[in-house]
Amino acid sequence: MCAPIVMAVAAVTSAAISAGAAIQQGDTARKAANMNADAQKNTAISVENQAAQQSADQKLKAKRIEASQVAAAGAGGVDPATGTPLTMESQTVEFGELDSLRIINNAQRTAWGYQSQANIGQYEGEQQETASRLNAGATLLGGASSAYFGYMNATGKK
Repeated sequence: MCAPIVMAVAAVTSAAISAGAAIQQGDTARKAANMNADAQKNTAISVENQAAQQSADQKLKAKRIEASQVAAAGAGGVDPATGTPLTMESQTVEFGELDSLRIINNAQRTAWGYQSQANIGQYEGEQQETASRLNAGATLLGGASSAYFGYMNATGKK
């Protein structure tokens, strides 16, 4: 009569250990997903910060070109505030601003991709954690069932 009880306790203990391992695996998966998501979010922020600097540099570059155009026109004896020189200067400023905005826009798209991947990763981690808990519950139920029916078979109480 003692052997059936030992077998039942062993089945329940084994199920409990397996359930604990399943829960731990889910917790680890969620933590890893969160760490990856944090890294992707930080990368998105970095991309936006770099773009802000590149945008400012582009605007400065356009202003330098415009200044050199004004100086060249003046040195050539042409009024830089009229006609073709004025048109060229205006286009330089406009194209410089357009390039600056393009830099920001491209960075925002890239950052959005990183943010989306971060959100997907966090969701997957949460789902893995939930699945591990469901697996743990199923393992416990299976262990209890095995213990019960094993005990019943061993004691002849079918």
